[in-house]
Amino acid sequence: MQLMPFVRVLSIALVVGALSVGASAQTSKKESKKAAGSADGSKVTATGCTPEKGKPYFVEFRSRTAASYGHTFLFFGKLGTGNKFGKFEVAGLHPKGDDPGVYMKGHAVPVESETGASDGDLDEQYLTARYCVVLTEAEFKKVSAFIKNLQATSPTWHAPTKNCNTFAGEVAQSMGLKAPIGGFLLPEHYVGILRTMNGAKQVSAPAENFAGMPMSSWMKLNGFGR
Repeated sequence: MQLMPFVRVLSIALVVGALSVGASAQTSKKESKKAAGSADGSKVTATGCTPEKGKPYFVEFRSRTAASYGHTFLFFGKLGTGNKFGKFEVAGLHPKGDDPGVYMKGHAVPVESETGASDGDLDEQYLTARYCVVLTEAEFKKVSAFIKNLQATSPTWHAPTKNCNTFAGEVAQSMGLKAPIGGFLLPEHYVGILRTMNGAKQVSAPAENFAGMPMSSWMKLNGFGR
């Protein structure tokens, strides 16, 4: 029953990827080095996170635009003051390197991956959706260990089966959150539906996904809003 929408999405993904020669979803090693050691959180805002007493830590699921169909990733760390993060790290699954050919190959077969920051993750002009969950210290230690292990055990990226959305979904489920089924959604739709599935009041996503299926249909497919 769900096969045809997935086939349609994959076909469109291949076309979009072929046209997106720049493939800016690829990792920029220069940007990764800057983000990986980000200690003060000064490059990005924490406006999506609502502080709660006893919960100074957070995981924020984010999406951004790219020359292709975008990228889903997450920040995790400690909240700061004045709508800033105190400190954070970036995690997300994407093909290794900057070669568009590797990115395209990954739509057919698994390719070597990287699991840290990619080019554009720290530039909020490209941000399309965000969903922040604040945590206690004990909760954060647990999810942080899960993320580190997931990074260490995700050696490949494969657009149809193991992509940035499925990576984020595994993290969400480890936190006891509901996550959209599969990875065939535009990143902003994935994060927006993730928000809605877990009781957030607003959805930071457009009305339709890139396969032309209304978001309401995807929400019903994922088991809520009935």
